Amino acid sequence: MRMKQSFYILLIAILAGACTKNAGYTVEGRIENADGATVYLQRMDLNQVVTIDSTKLNAKGKFEFSGERLKEPTFFLLKLSERNYITLLADTTETIEINGDSKDLEGSYEVQNSFGSVYVQILNRRLRKLNTAIDKLIKDYKQLDKRDSEAAKQLETQYQDLIQDHKDFVGKFIMENPRSYAGYYALFQRLNDNSYVMNVMDKQDQVYFATLGTSLNLFYPESARAKQLYSYVLGAKNKQQQAKLTEAVLNASEASSYPDIEENDVNGEKVKLSSLDGKVILVSFWASWDEASRKENNHLKKMYKKYNKHGFEIYQVSLDRSKVLWENAIKQDELPWINVSDLRYTESYPARLYNIRQLPANYLISKDGEIIGKNLFGNRLTEKLGELL
Repeated sequence: MRMKQSFYILLIAILAGACTKNAGYTVEGRIENADGATVYLQRMDLNQVVTIDSTKLNAKGKFEFSGERLKEPTFFLLKLSERNYITLLADTTETIEINGDSKDLEGSYEVQNSFGSVYVQILNRRLRKLNTAIDKLIKDYKQLDKRDSEAAKQLETQYQDLIQDHKDFVGKFIMENPRSYAGYYALFQRLNDNSYVMNVMDKQDQVYFATLGTSLNLFYPESARAKQLYSYVLGAKNKQQQAKLTEAVLNASEASSYPDIEENDVNGEKVKLSSLDGKVILVSFWASWDEASRKENNHLKKMYKKYNKHGFEIYQVSLDRSKVLWENAIKQDELPWINVSDLRYTESYPARLYNIRQLPANYLISKDGEIIGKNLFGNRLTEKLGELL
């Protein structure tokens, strides 16, 4: 009898061990109004999206996907189409339950049994509201008379307040959940114009990047995302140290070789300042929201028209955060020269590199590649260009 009991105990232990060993994650649920549609489960790796499985839905809309136990929190897409999908954050052996409507999956779905997926849903819905509010501000901005600087400033203030409110929410979330991969997701959220909400070069934002990067690197040392975030923060700090060094050199001697800049233009193409070597270059710093910058641009257009054919070029750097506002100002003012930006507002890396304290600002570079003037405006710039060209 005892031998028989021992056998059953051993059998139960083996079966329990086997169940534990084979346990994995499951994503299941129901999508309404999706009869005949195909739903895909895709894994979001660091540098690619991999389709795991797919199934065709019937009138009931039920689906179920499963996989092996996850070694670390993992992002998935549950997708009906390229524009109709939701993001999930699964952990180890969770059974995530999803219920939604195919007409607007992201706006309608409910998620259960997954803290990470709930966090991602909250972050996405907040971002959706933020983008809606910003799109309205941009629409109002485009309809403004460009001479109405007071109204433009008010819209810019509202814009910055909306961004800061979202940043504060993300920062608080990360400090309260330093081990959550949802924090990683929040750090790299983008606005509709494809610019990041959080900025690793901003002193306060960098605290959140560093906090999460250090924490994830400690708890998930083999994770590609943890390693990438940790390296990303170190790279940002190295850039800031380089900028401080360059600033010291610029302050020590105005007549020196210029620091090179390489940033994206409005078309997303990288443009180097050094690509203009051999010309007289004005490195001009401005912003769409700065009235003085916009007035200075009118003077620069006259200088550009007069001297461009004689070897004068303008490399302009915007301190905007919104690509839409930046691009709209270029079109409104009909600026014909090179315009670039990293869309980091006052934390712009080129602005730090050149120690910019106010707008507008500029540096004049000779054909020999030496800085020969700083903050030359109006008649002073006209006279200097006349001497050189």
